[in-house]
Amino acid sequence: MRGRFLFNGNAGGELLSRAAPFLRGSAAGRTPRVLLVTAAWGAGEPGDAAIRAGLAAEGLDQVLNLGAWGEWAGLLARRPDVGATWREIDEALNAIRAFYLEKTAFHAELVRRGVAEARKRVPGFALGQVHPRDPIRPESVLTGQELVSHALSRELVASIDALVENDERMLESLADAESQLHARTGLRFDPEWVAIRSRLESRILGADALLFFGGSPTDLLGALRFFDLQPALLETLRRGATFVTSSAGSLVMCERMIVYDERGGDRLTRDFRLLDRGLGLVGGLQILPHCMDRIQTDDPDNLAYLARRFSSRLCAGLNQGSYLLVEMAGPTLVSVGDEDGVYMFGPDGRKRRYDHAERIPLE
Repeated sequence: MRGRFLFNGNAGGELLSRAAPFLRGSAAGRTPRVLLVTAAWGAGEPGDAAIRAGLAAEGLDQVLNLGAWGEWAGLLARRPDVGATWREIDEALNAIRAFYLEKTAFHAELVRRGVAEARKRVPGFALGQVHPRDPIRPESVLTGQELVSHALSRELVASIDALVENDERMLESLADAESQLHARTGLRFDPEWVAIRSRLESRILGADALLFFGGSPTDLLGALRFFDLQPALLETLRRGATFVTSSAGSLVMCERMIVYDERGGDRLTRDFRLLDRGLGLVGGLQILPHCMDRIQTDDPDNLAYLARRFSSRLCAGLNQGSYLLVEMAGPTLVSVGDEDGVYMFGPDGRKRRYDHAERIPLE
């Protein structure tokens, strides 16, 4: 795998200038072919004039838009039979997510309350250091405080395990529902769908660099998944393409898409939640955009909860000024932002900020 990622938390005005050196270096001896992926903008997908102008100012004028969202919407509009089936399945997907969100909210609240109780009763308590499956040996002599600590730790991990199991069941239910689109419509053998997919694949495989922008994660993932474009993206990455991603564009690259909905007025809609499977182009690393806006990074218990809840070996919190370069050939991870660092944490709840040119260990 020769490709590389430049992950960003949330795009600001400096995104193109920061990404430009990596884009220019994606093709040897010629102007690189750059593919814009703005499907997360939904109906606004074609509105990329400012992006094109910014790239042109950086000497990058071989630019094309993938146009996946428009192709998706167009096919559904032209094919009422497919459109009706897709809408039915999409409603089912939303209902499945809502059901599981209500279930996970219960267990998530138990975790929050359990951590608060443990902090109150056990000095120095840290969720990241909890190993409650270690049995109390018969010869052990424990204080009352140690007994309480052990019991609370056991219950906390049981609640987190319930969340993880619930997430896995939700992903299975979503996959079952999504599979029905092709089963019921025969899209994979439909000449129009095959032609569109071939056209989109050709654009992807012909690109030296791809830019994935933020917006709606469901619009972006939906358009890419509808035409089964993950294999083409993986192949162009294998050939050495550079992927520049921001916000929702960063989320979709991971094995799991974890979102935070801050628009809701109650706890059910103002918490981290698993939205769906991502494309899985980068494994073992969970990108969390808008880091300082949404994550209490100074709370080790919160960081430990996030990493354990979403089964992430390594989490990367990114802000607008954060840039994480991942060279797949190594793989190697390096912080390359000038204005902000990359915030790494895992199940132990420990956080470290990596500033410009600092290499990030994989362990």
